[in-house]
Amino acid sequence: MLGKQTVDTLKRLASEGPQVVSALSWSDDGAKVVAVPADAADARVDLADLDRFSATLRELAVTCHAAPMVPDVRAWLSDHAAATIRALGFLEEPLAVWELEASERIAQLRSSPPHRDESEVTYWEVVLHCADQPSATLARYRWAPGMPERERVEYPATFALIGRMAAALERALTCEA
Repeated sequence: MLGKQTVDTLKRLASEGPQVVSALSWSDDGAKVVAVPADAADARVDLADLDRFSATLRELAVTCHAAPMVPDVRAWLSDHAAATIRALGFLEEPLAVWELEASERIAQLRSSPPHRDESEVTYWEVVLHCADQPSATLARYRWAPGMPERERVEYPATFALIGRMAAALERALTCEA
């Protein structure tokens, strides 16, 4: 459901303009931030640009409404990390757990192996948060020797792909993958 809602909202934004999408705001750095509410989860799509069928994605975040019963945080993070890896199997590079920190209630997944272009590395990163409302963020990053730190890169994607990513994150957070 969240995937379809996300696609429909992006299509409305592209065809009818920002005045019809009430959940649209702008960030301090000029990104368009689109909130997409659905029954079980909400999505937040940060965009740098948009045309009729595609957008330049900066970050996708999905937050579930339900508070899970979590007697074992490490097990919850492990189960949902595995579900996320399965659900996002269509990305360019497969994901693997990079870090799982039960005390901080997060799991970080990254492309494994990342895309390499000479000395530059580009990869997907998903961060799962085990909280009252479980959430996940998805973004693409780049790093090269000599850079002080990695940088988030904008990713051109069709509305359908962004919707598919949102649906995959929702399924992974609810372990329906």
